[in-house]
Amino acid sequence: MQSNRPWLASYTKQISRRKFLSATAAGAGAAALIACGGGGDGTQTTQTLTVDPSGVRKPGNVVYEKDNWKLADESKQAVDGGTLRIRNDLDLTVSFDWYLANTGVVEEFNDRGYEYLTRGNLNPTFGPITVPGLDPGTIEGQKPVPGLAEGWEVSADGLTWTFTMRKGVKFHNIPPVNGRVMDINDWRQTAEKYQAVGFNRSAIAGVLDHWEWPDATHWVWKLKAPYAFLINNMNNKDFAIKLGPKELVQNDQMRGTTQIGTGPMVVEKIQPSIDWTFTRHEGYWDGKPHIERWHYPLIPEIANAYSQFVAKNIVRHNPSSRDVLTIRGDVPEALLSANQLSWFGLSRGIFGRYESDTSPWKDARVRIAIHKTVDQESIVRFRSNADAFRQAGVEVEIQPMTHASRDPSYWLDPTKGELGADGDNYKFDLAAAKQMVSAAGFPDGIDIPMYMLLGSRNDEQNLPLDFFKKATGVLNIEEHWLQMQPFYDQVQQTGNFKGFQPYTPAQSSFGAAQFDKILRENYHTNGKAPSYPTPELDALIMKQLQESDAERRSAIYKDIQRYLAKNFNAVPSVWPFGGFSFQWLWVHNSAQQINKHWLDADTPNRSG
Repeated sequence: MQSNRPWLASYTKQISRRKFLSATAAGAGAAALIACGGGGDGTQTTQTLTVDPSGVRKPGNVVYEKDNWKLADESKQAVDGGTLRIRNDLDLTVSFDWYLANTGVVEEFNDRGYEYLTRGNLNPTFGPITVPGLDPGTIEGQKPVPGLAEGWEVSADGLTWTFTMRKGVKFHNIPPVNGRVMDINDWRQTAEKYQAVGFNRSAIAGVLDHWEWPDATHWVWKLKAPYAFLINNMNNKDFAIKLGPKELVQNDQMRGTTQIGTGPMVVEKIQPSIDWTFTRHEGYWDGKPHIERWHYPLIPEIANAYSQFVAKNIVRHNPSSRDVLTIRGDVPEALLSANQLSWFGLSRGIFGRYESDTSPWKDARVRIAIHKTVDQESIVRFRSNADAFRQAGVEVEIQPMTHASRDPSYWLDPTKGELGADGDNYKFDLAAAKQMVSAAGFPDGIDIPMYMLLGSRNDEQNLPLDFFKKATGVLNIEEHWLQMQPFYDQVQQTGNFKGFQPYTPAQSSFGAAQFDKILRENYHTNGKAPSYPTPELDALIMKQLQESDAERRSAIYKDIQRYLAKNFNAVPSVWPFGGFSFQWLWVHNSAQQINKHWLDADTPNRSG
């Protein structure tokens, strides 16, 4: 169904990179470039939006997902039944096999049916709230909670973890499993098969010595060395094991075409290039879901997705930040939600191994100067449309990118003086950059090769690159654009190059363990692609890795941040910002686990 308004021209309008650069070169900020909105005739309008974090049920309101943990539980008012329709933009044309999943679409599909040993208590990156009212900015708020394991214990030396199986968990009622209760043989066979063929098995192999199965209810992990983040990773798709029935474990062919898990959603029908349909798991261990059916029509085109949202055929739409204010006039009664900004993603630039001890960038002053040549704040305000939102009364969530994850329990903000004088090293300052390279012995600047990835993440690479090019007297860059395979094999994953790779994306799939993962890969002497490792930094990295107490580990992380702010062993890159989504006010308890969601009685075509 199409919208009655000819919205497409204004909806797809973009500000060019060239126009942004010409404005910043002339001293104008991104605010001069970006209109607050527009009518269908191209005229500019100014909107005033109402921000009310508690007004999640008010038509036309603006809320922030970061406040969702404060919302009251509406379970007592739940209305049973109904179909929830959600856009799907990824087609599923490959095997369902959870062991072989190496693409996001298969992982997301299987996460609807299979479960892990634990859940995230509250995961601001990719998970729902399990315990409403628990502040995510606290250490308590980030502790995992029981999932298919009802509990666990860890030995005093950190080498033995024992998980206790939850009793009475039923599989989906699909042949040949037919809704039977999960037992320890399901756990054991699932795990041993994963150890043999699982796509992500190397992550576990790096820390695991062996497993033991002492009785009918316990699974024991014996580790090679203490690994404080084991429990945080027990619901991480890039580390943990999705637990399934032994009937599928033993049947490679069926596993590729059939999903039989323990989760709240049961596959009803999968039609490639058309849709996915799920029904509720009537015997779900955490309580029968309120919603009866979930329908995911495949809508890859953004224009069609928007039309379907306007027609109230799907519940949510995620436009680009630049389009939000323009299109809001079509759906004034929809809720505008500021999406949660990830705490854990870390984008950074790394230096290559070759000639690292003889190149100018062996000097920390040169590495800091490289960072100071790029106005990352202007770039992020441009990309997020932040100034237009501010004029409309809404603040876009933006944070500086430093060397550490932005976990509020330990992150130090250089803009608030929390890193002392070394916090100035994160500031854009071309004059200071010139002084630093001159003081390092290069009054005419340095020649430096830079390596970029072809055909992907254009803004994240090209906008900073233009600043590097303009940094005359500081940098004379030599561009190298590589195809994906050589880029990952020769540069990003190995560090086998001379020069600088300005941008490694801010992946956050390891959640709370992401900072540890990046420290070991990019900063430790034994890492895959280390940038200027030192004995002092190696010691701090190993200390945090083995520290099981979250508060003491946070103190170590602060010491690591202070060290990196002074030495810039690698270079932080793209600043993160929060996007926006439009939502119809149909779903209650939407921030909680799926089985707690319920549909308003007035949901359009609720039972259709």
